[in-house]
Amino acid sequence: MILVFSLVGGFVFLTNQYVPSNIAVVVIDPGFGDRSMADQAYEGLFTVEVVVDYDFRVAVDVDDLETIIESIASNGNHDVIMVIGTEVGLAAAVNTVAAAYPNQRFGFIGGFVNQPNVASATFAYKEASFLAGTLAAYLAVGNVNRTGVVGIIGSVEADSVVAEYIDGFLQGLDYANQTLGNVTLLPTQYVGSYNDSSTAENLAKNMWNPAIGNASVIFAPVRASIMGIRSAMEYANLTWFLNTLNHEPFVIAAEGNQNYMGNPNIDIRTGPSWVVTSVVPRSDLAVYRIINATLWDDFIGASDYGGEFASQFGGNLTNNGIDLEDMLEFRNEFWVTGAMINRTIDYRLAIINGTILIDE
Repeated sequence: MILVFSLVGGFVFLTNQYVPSNIAVVVIDPGFGDRSMADQAYEGLFTVEVVVDYDFRVAVDVDDLETIIESIASNGNHDVIMVIGTEVGLAAAVNTVAAAYPNQRFGFIGGFVNQPNVASATFAYKEASFLAGTLAAYLAVGNVNRTGVVGIIGSVEADSVVAEYIDGFLQGLDYANQTLGNVTLLPTQYVGSYNDSSTAENLAKNMWNPAIGNASVIFAPVRASIMGIRSAMEYANLTWFLNTLNHEPFVIAAEGNQNYMGNPNIDIRTGPSWVVTSVVPRSDLAVYRIINATLWDDFIGASDYGGEFASQFGGNLTNNGIDLEDMLEFRNEFWVTGAMINRTIDYRLAIINGTILIDE
């Protein structure tokens, strides 16, 4: 037997030092490398304190994912099967397989399955998106060169999580505009896919085009299609905004930390960013908690690991399960002012203490 000391204190007992824990991780195309939800969760996989063998699988669609996790479960070789995503029908697929294999543990990041062998992680998307909406309102009218126009581009309209992001954003935008009174909203557009950069680019170009949408800010929960938004930002800056002071093609992203997507070079990740913040559910921490609970034999099924502890509540602003990403790292103070940040902080505290109520 080998004894491994944990970084957080305590001991993990492994029966054989040459046989690490075996964990399956299943996502839907485009999978890892989406610069969004899957990549955010991926970071949590490698914060676990013991040696783990990961078995990564990428499904074509929900039906394919159900087939894959059924096959993995039938073999009985994995300590836990982690499923990551919010696609329509995904929760039902996990529920079906979990019910058929009650002795197999599952982790589900992005939805809730009420089974004793499934640990889930959900998030209060509307709370953090509300903050994004308030910031977008103030950003859109931040100086005389900005237009006061805000646009929204979502990935898949039928995705209930995308709908929550957008609804929370709209509530925040409206709340701030009750004070400002001069913010205009464009009709919401959808890419129709989680990975269609070409369509996302065209939609964003039209929104920023002064002759069409004339937007100053776009909220973009679009997953991997963020690369198209990036291309549209570059085009808009060179075509329409280059000679206009402090009128950049601003974006607020979602589903993962995409702030760097507005940097001059996304591979270097330094300098000011046109992606001023991102709405980030801490799926990385949820992954860590579920895997750690599994390996410590502290797995609690039919519970939500979106917050700091397993409970019946998901991740929210109060328990640090979701929030806006730090706005200071890539900040240009002429773009995002201290006053804007302070207002966002005030709104955040008001949501936590119940002064601001968000419609469900």
